[in-house]
Amino acid sequence: MASGKLEALALHLISILKTDAADYCDLETVDGNTIVANDGSLASIIKFNGTKSVLGRDQFERMVGLMERSLTTYFMTKGHQLQVVFRRDLDASATLNSNAQGQHMTADRLQLAVHDLIDEGVDKYMQYVYDEECYLVFWSRPALLDPAESRMSRDETNEFRKEHQWPTMKEGQNLLRPIRFLYDRHQSFVSKVCDDLGSPEFGCSIERMNVQEMLRTVRKSVFPDYTHDNWKAAIPGEKVPMRWKSNDDMGDASELLYPSLPSQIMVGMGEIGARKLDNLPDPTTVRVGNRIYAPLLVEIPPNEPQYFNNLFNSLNRAETREGDRIRALPYSISFMIESDGMSVLGFKSLFANLLGVTSEINRNINLAAKALGERKRDGECIVKLRMSVMTWAGIGADGARELALRKSKLWKTVEGWGGGKLIERTGNPMMTFQTSAIALTWKHIGNPAPAPLGDAIAMMPFTRPASPFSSGSIIYRSLDGKVLRYQRFSSEQTTWITLIAGKPGSGKSVLMNNNNVESCLMPGITRLPFVCIIDIGVSSSGFIDLIKDNLPEHLQHLAIYKRLQNTEDYCINALDTPLGKREPLPKDRAFLVNFLSTLATPPERAGKPYEGMSTFIGRVIDGAYKMKSDRIEKAQPETYKQGHSSLVDEAVTKIGYKVMPATTYWELVDAFFKAGMYYEAEVAQRYAVPTLNDLVAFASSSEIVDEYGEAKVENGMAINDAFRLGVREAINDFPIFSGHTRFDIGSARVMSLDLQDVAIIGSDAAFKQTALMYMIARQSFMKKVAFSKEDLPYFDPMYRSYYDRLINEITEDYKVLCMDEYHKTGGHKLLNQQVFTDGREARKWNLEIVLASQLMEDFGELTKIATSYFILDAGTEETRRWLRDNIGLSPVEENALTNYVHGAGPHGATFLARFVTKSATYSQLFTMTAGPMRLWALSTTAEDRKLRSLLYAAMPGNEARALLAKRFPGGSCKKLVDKLKAEMFNSADFVDDDMAASVIERIAKDMTAEYYGSTAMAA
Repeated sequence: MASGKLEALALHLISILKTDAADYCDLETVDGNTIVANDGSLASIIKFNGTKSVLGRDQFERMVGLMERSLTTYFMTKGHQLQVVFRRDLDASATLNSNAQGQHMTADRLQLAVHDLIDEGVDKYMQYVYDEECYLVFWSRPALLDPAESRMSRDETNEFRKEHQWPTMKEGQNLLRPIRFLYDRHQSFVSKVCDDLGSPEFGCSIERMNVQEMLRTVRKSVFPDYTHDNWKAAIPGEKVPMRWKSNDDMGDASELLYPSLPSQIMVGMGEIGARKLDNLPDPTTVRVGNRIYAPLLVEIPPNEPQYFNNLFNSLNRAETREGDRIRALPYSISFMIESDGMSVLGFKSLFANLLGVTSEINRNINLAAKALGERKRDGECIVKLRMSVMTWAGIGADGARELALRKSKLWKTVEGWGGGKLIERTGNPMMTFQTSAIALTWKHIGNPAPAPLGDAIAMMPFTRPASPFSSGSIIYRSLDGKVLRYQRFSSEQTTWITLIAGKPGSGKSVLMNNNNVESCLMPGITRLPFVCIIDIGVSSSGFIDLIKDNLPEHLQHLAIYKRLQNTEDYCINALDTPLGKREPLPKDRAFLVNFLSTLATPPERAGKPYEGMSTFIGRVIDGAYKMKSDRIEKAQPETYKQGHSSLVDEAVTKIGYKVMPATTYWELVDAFFKAGMYYEAEVAQRYAVPTLNDLVAFASSSEIVDEYGEAKVENGMAINDAFRLGVREAINDFPIFSGHTRFDIGSARVMSLDLQDVAIIGSDAAFKQTALMYMIARQSFMKKVAFSKEDLPYFDPMYRSYYDRLINEITEDYKVLCMDEYHKTGGHKLLNQQVFTDGREARKWNLEIVLASQLMEDFGELTKIATSYFILDAGTEETRRWLRDNIGLSPVEENALTNYVHGAGPHGATFLARFVTKSATYSQLFTMTAGPMRLWALSTTAEDRKLRSLLYAAMPGNEARALLAKRFPGGSCKKLVDKLKAEMFNSADFVDDDMAASVIERIAKDMTAEYYGSTAMAA
């Protein structure tokens, strides 16, 4: 009873003495990249983002064991402390808006009017995500020093003061407070643990902060509404702020140096609740800044320690009202662990021995102490564990009532987490608030409890998911509301080869198109990236329409959609070369060998070329280019023929070139180039390079016949005959390959090449044809973008400066090559080989290759070099067995697939993402949640495309998307169209396309009338 009165008196005195919010900050100054407290303690703050891979129980227990071993060395002796603070707030707008701001700036630079989609993305994710952070505060106390070091430190400080007549700093930072003997030990503590946490073995994502970021974090934890993201403290190393001397003490130099850290951090008012205050009637609550807080102390920790995930999930279900929305509870939880946990039970154990006969409770204390003592003797580290929790609300009219409800829910939930006990702090709850904030003090006023270090770690918030990428402008989320970033072209990966697998309807095309939209908005880019989608069907047309329709008219040529036809008008000559080159670059020659090998290989061989055919084709390629060169004696270069190209004819006239009967196209190429007519030179060059017919002609020449006359392929046919037969059949069957190039993507940077009418499925011949179409479409894009500095020596000196400028211009541009419906190639060996080669070279071109198909096994050997895998459906036991055997799918990943990955739904599409980085392989569950306007912009359903195009023609695109989203928030009109068709044509024998179109036109007409009606009313 007496001790209770003394404690109450002490608390009362403290509440009187601590009259200012600054009194609750124990920070003094900084020492290098370390915060110094007013007793000389050193602190470093690390942001713990979470674990980069999905965790199962076994993986987490292994991680706990690793962390215990890492920390044990430091917690076996007095002096080290570790504070772990986890906070979850309702408002994640800062993160989302910051990301959106960069996208808005990019959209402005590119003149891409998709601001409505950017803002919608923020609004949509705001419905699902929370502001979540976890920090580790490493404290090193003066208790680490031996008596001699403590004495030497005091003597040095006193001697310095005396020698330099150092003034007092009543209102400033005590720059003599750092203890030099402590610094190295502290840095060793922080570096060792951080290195361990950031290693592949631990698989954690952490961010080491500089001292300014640390101090900003401290201030934000107390005054989040008052602290700007760019706020900087006035500390040594920064400019001394100008202040007027406000006292007459000439021995005090406070205003001449840096103001105290408490005065810079505790910038707002702190007020303790009182029953007489209407807006803060609870005396155990406090108002700090624009919020009111209910801090609670954990008097007895959970007697059955449970993982933090259990508490997190329970709190996630504890709902609260925020405005007109129901959200999960905001809260923070602070853990403090210190060394020498057995001292907690020292006096209790002593008295328990004396009173053990009469008190069962005391006997239990004694038994507990003995049990922990035995664990300590066995080598376990026993620490002091203190805990506090806190929730908050705004200071509005209903703030106090809402805070009371939140406090009640937090109290009940935490006590249900393993059977612990919470108490309110009477007398001065500001001290409990101080305890719960980040790094305001090394003191934690929670009741200390002895705990094995491993048990304490297992209770902490180390189970939260984190993205393997520390940055990235593409936003996804975890299923329980954490923002997860995805970074394309990450430097943490050696190359960028992405495989997307999912059954029809799983959302893979929407995912790919959404990522491509995001790639056009990456912060910092000054031009549209190069994006080429090779597809069978119209699934990418919505993306192209979105980019094209939202560019100004003079830039709309930068985005094109082309549906290739097997006709001469769409002819793409695979033998085209870069401007000015009389022969292909090595990479293009390798492509030609693959492409021509595919042409010459019968379908029944499933892409396996005849033995020796690749070498033979290489010889024919080299000879054909020499035959058409204007720089080799006895060659037969193509001569200019008027009428082949009106563009070339006009260019000849424009530069006044004197044409002779022997004038070659190569002469015109050089002449146009010198005149700065680069496009005209490119077109002229199309008539200078060989075609497939030229290859057949050269293969028939005596030079080749004499060289390969005796060589035969497996079926007994001469290799020359087998090649010519295959190429001649291709010339007859595929006009798209047979002549000079007519198909031109021009200056487009974003394109979709639809192979619907030229790619077929079913037979071996169909797979061969489809593979050829993918290869030629790929080449039409790659010949525009696949250049690097390594290519410069191969160019003629006259052209070298041109390519130097070109390569410098496009090297930094991001490039994406997507191949959808990849399963329709039938796993063609030579196509896979080409993509495999591209994948290995892609990084030097700043190129990401994205392949999408229904099953991961459709990619064959490409799975061995992929660096990103997106799996959008759980599959079957058979498909998962393939994943286990071929990409090493773990039991934890398989469990995540079967439990959470079930295709697209009303709240988004959850998928398993697997990333191979330079250090390790990580996997995580991501959820993509697109808003209705974006779904409408990217929809590829025939009915949606028809309605979208009608509204785009009738009103501005952003207005059309907003109207469609309002009428059809699910992102599709198909259900309504089907319903109306059934009602309008229920007596018809069948419903044709015209009938369906009339239904959609009727919907469009009604929506257009609604739009113009509301516009007229607004005016």
